[in-house]
Amino acid sequence: MSPPWYSRALERVDRRNAHLWAPDLAASALRREAPVEGFPVHLYVCVTDHFEPRWRKPSLEEERRRVRLWADGFPALAARHRDSFGRDHQRTLFFPVEEYRPEHLHAINELVAKKLVDVEVHLHHENDTADHLRTTLVDFATLLHEEHGLLRKDPVTGKVTWAFIHGNWALDNSMPDGRYCGVDDELSVLLDAGCYVDMTMPCVPSPAQGRVVNQVYYARSSPGRSRGHDTGREVRVGSAARDGELMLIPGPLALHWRSRAMGLVPRVEAAMLEPENPVPFEQRVESWMEHGVSLRGAPNHRFVKLHAHGCNGDAPEWFLREGGPYDRLLTTLERATSDTRRWVLHYVTARELYETVKSLEDGTLPNT
Repeated sequence: MSPPWYSRALERVDRRNAHLWAPDLAASALRREAPVEGFPVHLYVCVTDHFEPRWRKPSLEEERRRVRLWADGFPALAARHRDSFGRDHQRTLFFPVEEYRPEHLHAINELVAKKLVDVEVHLHHENDTADHLRTTLVDFATLLHEEHGLLRKDPVTGKVTWAFIHGNWALDNSMPDGRYCGVDDELSVLLDAGCYVDMTMPCVPSPAQGRVVNQVYYARSSPGRSRGHDTGREVRVGSAARDGELMLIPGPLALHWRSRAMGLVPRVEAAMLEPENPVPFEQRVESWMEHGVSLRGAPNHRFVKLHAHGCNGDAPEWFLREGGPYDRLLTTLERATSDTRRWVLHYVTARELYETVKSLEDGTLPNT
C-alpha cells in the first residue's frame, strides 16, 4: 500500500524528514542542563557497527576478506587510540541474524579475546510476525552465547540478553509503507526476547526516524500501533524502568551551521561514521561534545553513540588504514578532550554505555 498523497508531497519538500525530528531537536537545546562547574565532563564514546559481511550479496570469498580485514587490522588501529584511562579504542559489532556464518564469528572472537570488541544483535526482516520475530531473536541469541561464548545471561532470569539495532532503521514498523519490519509491537517483542536496550536511532534522513532526539528514554509499544518510540519517558537520576518499557539510547543529532549544502542549508549531524560525510572532523567532534546525550541530574556525563557500516564498500580502508580518515578523526577527538581538567574521554562498548546509564539512573555512579 503506497503512502497517501500528502505524505508523498511532503517528502518532496522535506527530504530529510525534519517534520519528525526538528521540533524535539529545538526542545533538546532548552532542556539541556549545564555541567557542574569545577568538575570535568565525562564523554563516553561508543561506536556501534552494523557489521554486514554480506552487504550487496558478495561472494563467500569477499565476505571472508571483509571480516579478515577487521580481524587483522583493528588491533593496530585500537592500539593507536586510547582514552583518558589508557584503554584501547573499542567497537561493538552488531551482527545480523540473517548473515550468520560460524566462521565469521570465529574470526570476530579473535578481537573479543583481545578485549577490543563486543558483539550484539542486528536484524533485517520484512513481513514478519511477533511470534516469528521472538523465536528468531531468542534462537540467535542462544546460538551466539552457547556456540561462540558471546552475549551474557541475566543473573536473575537466566535469559540471554543483548542490545539491538534494527536493519533498515525500521524499528517498531516505522517505515511509512510498512517495509522492513511488519511487527507493530516490536518493542514489546524485543523486551520479551531478551533485549535490554535499543540503539537504532538516529537515522536521519530516513522516515523511520523517531520524534524523540538527544534523550535517553523508555518507550513501549502495543499491538496494532507502530512507532512506539515516537514518545517515551525520560531516563533521569532517580528513575527506573517500568513493566513493558524498553530503554533507547540514541546518538547525538544536531545541525552544522558552519557547514552548509550549497552554502545555504545546514548539514545534519546524525552520528554516522561514513566516508562521504563532507563536514570537517573538528566540527563533527565539537558537535558530539556539545550534543552528547545526558541524563537529567547528571549533566557531567555525556553519551556519544556513533554508528557505522564497517563492511560496506571501501569502509574497511576508511576505518583501518594508518593515517587514514578514521585515524585522523579519532586523533581530533582525543586532542579535543586532552585537557583532563575539563574532559574525561571513555571508549566504551554498547553494554558498558548502557550500564553507565543505569548506574547514573540508580545513583550508584555520582554525577561528578
